[in-house]
Amino acid sequence: MSEIIEINIINSIAIFFASVVPIYLSYHLKGNLQKLTILVGIFSIVHAIYHTTEIFGFEDVAEDIFEPVSVLVLVIFGFWYLRIRSIRRATA
Repeated sequence: MSEIIEINIINSIAIFFASVVPIYLSYHLKGNLQKLTILVGIFSIVHAIYHTTEIFGFEDVAEDIFEPVSVLVLVIFGFWYLRIRSIRRATA
C-alpha cells in the first residue's frame, strides 16, 4: 500500500470522527450558532468524502467535485460568520 493511500485513510477516518462534534452540537444549539456548526459539519463530511474517493482511486472526482465543494462550504461559513459578526456589532 502506498504512503499516499495510508495517509488518506488516516485523514478520512480522523475527519469523519471530527465531524461528529459539530453535527452533535448543531442538534443542541439554536440560531446563528446552529447554522455555523451545521456548515462546519458539512465541510468536515465533504472533506472526508474527498479523502475517501482518493483512497478508491477516483482522484479526478475528488479533485474536480469534492475539493471545490468543501472549499465553497468553508467560504460560505466565513461569509456567514462575518454577517453574524457585523450584525452583533451593529446592535451592540
